[in-house]
Amino acid sequence: VTVRAYLPEDERLESSLLTLTERIEGLRRADALIGAGTVSHVFVADEDWAETWKAYIHTEKIGRRIVVRPTWETYTPSGDEIVIDLDPGAAFGTGAHATTAMCIRWLERLVHPGMHVFDVGCGSGILSIAAAKLGAHTVRAMDYDTVAVRVAKENVMQNGAQTCVHVCESDLLAACAPGETVELITANIIADIIIRLFPQVEQHLAPGGTFLASGIIDDRIVDVERAAAEHGFTICACTREKEWAAMVMCRTLEMRN
Repeated sequence: VTVRAYLPEDERLESSLLTLTERIEGLRRADALIGAGTVSHVFVADEDWAETWKAYIHTEKIGRRIVVRPTWETYTPSGDEIVIDLDPGAAFGTGAHATTAMCIRWLERLVHPGMHVFDVGCGSGILSIAAAKLGAHTVRAMDYDTVAVRVAKENVMQNGAQTCVHVCESDLLAACAPGETVELITANIIADIIIRLFPQVEQHLAPGGTFLASGIIDDRIVDVERAAAEHGFTICACTREKEWAAMVMCRTLEMRN
């Protein structure tokens, strides 16, 4: 069996490879059946991967108003359309994936002028930029991946949203100050991380606020619903597309009081 993992070439790469080798040796010392147990690595150019995707990403109207336009295409908006110029690079989030598209459609309904927003696991920054262009006063875009942070910052600048959107590296909501709250928290991640995020959302969601969570595969909906109830959240709405779900959650009356 060969296991392949893709790691970013950053300041943590060397320690990650050393840790991996040490853990493999630990398994060997424990007489685990690991076969050859060898660790090797090669470098892969991100630029080639990013360029390849350009053949598959095109301008698309995602919601009622929001149009996502890759930076290498031209598009003239009509009516009240909002155009997001996006170069996803090596970060997740083009608007084409069902989880992102559902979030964008919900943002069109949830964001109101002057709102403060946290975007957890921001990826390319698409949801943060959408919230800003829909009228949010401040948006904090957070991601643990340094590549995503760099790409998100570039996309925020490309859309002229830098006065509203602040991008930072953060493990979930760890970058937020104690007692800091916002009216809307969005997280387009996966079910396990959303479940782990609930205690932090409790601390940082203002009374009457909304938690928009997506990236939930069909067979994990029940798990997220259970975790939401345990932390005092009510599922106000749930939309499903293909095998994915997006949930809009709010505090129960007891929690708000």
